[in-house]
Amino acid sequence: MSVKKNLLLLILSLSVTILFLGNINLISADTTSSAVSTSSSIASTATSSSSTTSSASASSSSSSSTTVFSSGIKWPTTSFAIWTQGTKEAGGLTRNKYGFMVNKDEGYYMEEYKDSNNIHVMIPMIAYKSWNKSTKTKYYVVMQSGSTFSGQEISSSNVIRTKIEDYSRTALWMLDVTVGNIKADKIQICIYDDDGSYGFWRTNGVADDGTYPFVMSTPVLGWNNVTNFNQSLKDGIFYVGRNTTLTMNAPKLQDSNVGKFDNSILNNAGESHFFGQNVVNNEIRTTYEITTDVTKLDGIVDGLASSDTNKYGLDTVLTYEIPSDNLKIPLSYGGLKAISLSAEALDNASINTKDYLESSFVDKVTGDLGTGHTLTYSWFYSTSDNINDLKKVSTEFTNNKDRKADGTLGTDWMTLSAKDDFTQYLEKQALAGKKIYLMMKVYVDGKLSTLTNPILVQIQVPTLKVPDKIDFGTISVKNIYNGGSFESLTKDSDKLSLSIPDTSRSTWKVTSSIKENDDNSITKINGQLNILGKNLSATPVEVASISKHGLVDLPLNAKVSFRGYHNPLTPRTNFTEDINWNLSPETPIMASN
Repeated sequence: MSVKKNLLLLILSLSVTILFLGNINLISADTTSSAVSTSSSIASTATSSSSTTSSASASSSSSSSTTVFSSGIKWPTTSFAIWTQGTKEAGGLTRNKYGFMVNKDEGYYMEEYKDSNNIHVMIPMIAYKSWNKSTKTKYYVVMQSGSTFSGQEISSSNVIRTKIEDYSRTALWMLDVTVGNIKADKIQICIYDDDGSYGFWRTNGVADDGTYPFVMSTPVLGWNNVTNFNQSLKDGIFYVGRNTTLTMNAPKLQDSNVGKFDNSILNNAGESHFFGQNVVNNEIRTTYEITTDVTKLDGIVDGLASSDTNKYGLDTVLTYEIPSDNLKIPLSYGGLKAISLSAEALDNASINTKDYLESSFVDKVTGDLGTGHTLTYSWFYSTSDNINDLKKVSTEFTNNKDRKADGTLGTDWMTLSAKDDFTQYLEKQALAGKKIYLMMKVYVDGKLSTLTNPILVQIQVPTLKVPDKIDFGTISVKNIYNGGSFESLTKDSDKLSLSIPDTSRSTWKVTSSIKENDDNSITKINGQLNILGKNLSATPVEVASISKHGLVDLPLNAKVSFRGYHNPLTPRTNFTEDINWNLSPETPIMASN
């Protein structure tokens, strides 16, 4: 099988054998200081923004954003309250202010975890040092879904209070609140305690206007609709080698390494760890740092290669398994899309890698890594013989420096022309049925810094397959002497099989010929081989014309005929004919299917 430029000529050899035995043969997831939480359901009272009544005899308050229950408690119901920020004053412990603690420097964070079928929120807060002796503590959750607000009390049995550290008159407490499986986009947990000896002040923290007496409120938490605030990942472009951060409005997760790619190889190269937590515009913000190790992906093609010719990069999803809502971030890794074109098109046009590398990927990499540095690239390839054995193009193919297999990122582009020795290598690999892969490596000041995703390079060539042998069996001497026509014994399986690429724009023809001059040629005994209704000779004759894409099978209808032979025949003589098959483009425009 061979390929000639501008012709794409495929040549196969087929042996047709005749054995003479006197005949002729043609042969082919309110108890103080306890670490165990309960699983009781959220309980007693429910309100919504469209109602100001509770399950007890409630009355409306003077504020449209509060509801007064029979107990006299005013809870937020039509909007979230401003969060109650606790403070711990260095050098003056008695000045500590009651409230919730979100402080990276001192390690105070709101956390979320799941135990069995219940979701828990861990909340650090400062309150009176003997707060656990109060019998008037009430808990409440405010919920927002879309533009609708609602709320319900949380049973004290669903809250565990644990003292973490004693100060002079106050203490640091950790609450473990079981919120069950409530459904809301966002929530806020509120605590009421008017115990004169152990409870809260009438005004606390930032709520000093007295809107909600004796009530402290957490920051707002993203719940069933967690938001990703990271602009670097919002564009969907992801590459390895540079750390980035992800910020969301959910509490901190308790696992050390969170965030998983749905691709195991990317998982092996990346980690996501808690970085910090703060409050922005009354809402919690939890940040994770995503780190990736480019060396763990260098030289890996299998499992990362894309064959999609319509989409840049390899699709992957980064998932943070938050108990209340799994945050899924769709990403495109690597920025390179697969190359696919026919060999005939490659004869008339070049492959410019600029057309296959996403411009926004290049802009992002150069913007992140290129300031004050020199960014260069080199292209590497491998074949299906050893898919992860990447070799440098410019090292293996040295004849053409103009292809720019190495260069300056964003300025130079590798270009493969029809006459390029690397291009010809790709074609030969395609003809041999092997797959070819390309990947670009990016260097900052000569040091490997990032990679594209590997891609499959599809040089689509038409293929032609014929039987190894056409067997005419044993033909008697009489029939050879007197003449006659005979079908092959393998006629049911004798066929010509072609595969024409979808990208082809030509009509294809198949021609056949035989040598005729071999000593044991069928023609020596006045025999004539007929294929697809055409008599074969030393001059190539067109036996088929193909004007559609895809797989085509044609029965050979092979026959051998004799016109009469009157010379002696040696017993057990084999007569054979080698058939040359040529597949070539016949017209420049491909007919429709």
